[in-house]
Amino acid sequence: MRALVAQGKPLAITEFGAATYRGAGDCGAQGLEIVKYDTPKGPGRLNGVYTRDEAGQAAYVRQLLEVFDAEGVDAVFVFLFALYDHVHRPDGDPRDDLDLVSYGIVKVLDAGLGQTYPDMPWEPKAAFTALAEHYRKG
Repeated sequence: MRALVAQGKPLAITEFGAATYRGAGDCGAQGLEIVKYDTPKGPGRLNGVYTRDEAGQAAYVRQLLEVFDAEGVDAVFVFLFALYDHVHRPDGDPRDDLDLVSYGIVKVLDAGLGQTYPDMPWEPKAAFTALAEHYRKG
């Protein structure tokens, strides 16, 4: 990054983030590999039981934002707002909670509308708040 910033041209990081299970930040782009895509309609279920770690996802986003700021990066884009076919299913078999593998900063609800934004079919995750706080301080 330093070498790119040193060229004096604008630098944009167009995709960064982590999934929502413990250890996902260490997996990088391979965070989605814990889901089985064996159905014709999209993702099936997780290949095992994983621990939800919204705080870890938020910490990963926060840490990278700090690095990007310190290095003089001009623009960054978190990956991603919502992964709509990876819905949050907190009840039942934990392998069916596809939101754990989502890089989204909101959890897409399986049914109904959210509480924080009552007209939306999602709820913010801790990473949503981390991103908002980072840009609020400016």
